[in-house]
Amino acid sequence: MPDREVRQAKHLTVDFVLDAIAGWVNKYRHVSGLQNEFGHCSPDDVMQIAKDLGVPAGELRALAAKGPGPADLLEKMLVALRVDPEALANSNPAVMRDLQRLCVACSQKGRCH
Repeated sequence: MPDREVRQAKHLTVDFVLDAIAGWVNKYRHVSGLQNEFGHCSPDDVMQIAKDLGVPAGELRALAAKGPGPADLLEKMLVALRVDPEALANSNPAVMRDLQRLCVACSQKGRCH
């Protein structure tokens, strides 16, 4: 039995190390992909996308670099404040976009948690 316990402990250690390496690789791939988010777009394309969204091109690049999900807390915060996020997005999409943009750029996410 002790031999089996040692093997199980080694497997847990190996699994932990492999999971840590896999997490690092996934994070690296994600960050590398974000650095070239607009790599296939011409500068004019980026300017047009920024214009369509109503933000400066530099801000668009900064927002894209944040990756997916940086405004996930906004929906939870709106619900906590008894504001229906879907109704807000439907009735006033410009306000919702502004809130999302501010949430992405916010450095106080811990307060929302």
